[in-house]
Amino acid sequence: MPDNQTATQSRKRVLLIEDESAIRTVVTEILRHEGFEVLEASAGQAGIRTAVSREPDIILLDWVLPDISGLDVCREIRRQGVLCPVLMLTGRSSKVDMVVGLEVGADDYITKPFDARELTARLRAHLRRAEGTPAASRREGLLVVGGVQIDTESRRVRIADEEIQLTMTEFNLLALLAANAGRVLTRAQLLEKVWGYLADVDYHSVDPHMQRLRRKLNTNESARVALEAVPGLGYRLTPLG
Repeated sequence: MPDNQTATQSRKRVLLIEDESAIRTVVTEILRHEGFEVLEASAGQAGIRTAVSREPDIILLDWVLPDISGLDVCREIRRQGVLCPVLMLTGRSSKVDMVVGLEVGADDYITKPFDARELTARLRAHLRRAEGTPAASRREGLLVVGGVQIDTESRRVRIADEEIQLTMTEFNLLALLAANAGRVLTRAQLLEKVWGYLADVDYHSVDPHMQRLRRKLNTNESARVALEAVPGLGYRLTPLG
């Protein structure tokens, strides 16, 4: 049995940004019962400050907040370098709204009302993938495709002398595609290997992450890679030159 200090150190820290006190209380109780440490914020600006200063392992972020929107919170914490997984809690169910959330840097979304077991399963899946990379990548340690260098030990990506800042999801997608350079990976394969589950998720939720990743790779001419969407199939990373 681990001692109390070790158990405390191993607990994952969840930041819950939610303005409705009843929901915040219920979710906090669920998460603490499951062994998580929970930080709480009832407004967007407070959530940003906590995300930057307390370095949570994962963030649960409500879409509607009293001061600024959850979208603005997500956009700002990404701008300030917070790369941990962000799951949006939303009462919105349209695909357009969900895609907007993914485009500003969220990793996933959970539609209210949600089941407690689904919530904790999603959290654990994202935390597992945040701690590791695809098995093929771990064995190699360093993946090089074109001018892109992916260090799977330190989880850093460099193009020439420039380090590229990626979210957890973007890094894991890039590492998986690089480990399979030249091969097409379907959206279903990407969801299973990167998200860690194939629950009721629209396969096309992968697309906004790929679009952001492509933009980041294309900012440096030295990348010499093409991140291609293959119609009807999925995505492929190909070295150029």
